[in-house]
Amino acid sequence: MGLLAHHLGRRGMDARVHSAGTIGWGGPATDHAVEVLAERGIDLSAHESRRLTPAIVADADLVLGMTRDHVTGSLNHDPDARHRSFVMGEILRLGRRIGPRRPGQTVRDWCAEVAALRTPGRPIGLAGDEIADPVGEGAEVYRRTAERLDALCMELAALLIPEGTPVETIDIDPT
Repeated sequence: MGLLAHHLGRRGMDARVHSAGTIGWGGPATDHAVEVLAERGIDLSAHESRRLTPAIVADADLVLGMTRDHVTGSLNHDPDARHRSFVMGEILRLGRRIGPRRPGQTVRDWCAEVAALRTPGRPIGLAGDEIADPVGEGAEVYRRTAERLDALCMELAALLIPEGTPVETIDIDPT
């Protein structure tokens, strides 16, 4: 997810942001995705999609999905990742209640604190937390999706890396 890596990098975090899909057909990013992110100064031209694997989920400090189905797909690979797997809107909705990550707190620990705010026994995320996948749509749909994701990624970066946080490396796997 180029937008998240961009915002984390601007805040000084060396994040290894990997993209993997629950379908994982392989191949480059769509032409519209490359075009729309290039308009934002982000180069996706070398992006190759890959299929999500148990190892990818297990290694990630944070797993993000645009939809609840994406998150469920990642949990099929590693059910123990529930405390660090979120729908994009969900992590922000709940993360705002926790506030920014505290000094010395790992990303995994912050995620677990955020996940603890979920209603027990309920599925992950709400319908309003989801972001529709623009695949197959026109460039304008991609632009609207990028606009929404850009704002969410900027806010998530601020929660993960409050001002003055020392540089560190984390792994994030958007699905």
